[in-house]
Amino acid sequence: MLVGVFSVTFCMFIHRLFDVIGNVENFMFNVVLHLFGDVRMTIVQTSIPNELHKKLVEISKSEKRSIKEIVREAIEDWLIWNEGTVEDPFLNLKPVDFGVKTNVEEIEKVLYGRSE
Repeated sequence: MLVGVFSVTFCMFIHRLFDVIGNVENFMFNVVLHLFGDVRMTIVQTSIPNELHKKLVEISKSEKRSIKEIVREAIEDWLIWNEGTVEDPFLNLKPVDFGVKTNVEEIEKVLYGRSE
């Protein structure tokens, strides 16, 4: 009896909730948007060489992942790497002359154990 009352009450709650918030698709989209951020995606198409496609298929099968997932991850990694190197202040430093003379041979001896 208690389960039946709960079920009816829950169904009435959901029905009223959808009356207030609109249709189910909008509700689910808003829930996903709230939980995961903006997940809307754009379809991108391109042509790739047959050899590259064969490698993608092999990786897809071995990792049990879709080609879409692998390509999406590769693009994300490329963007992160590309943006990171452009914006990394360490990589954009200019050389500074401190006026100290260095002996490259001595440095190589210490670093690489080279002796002449």
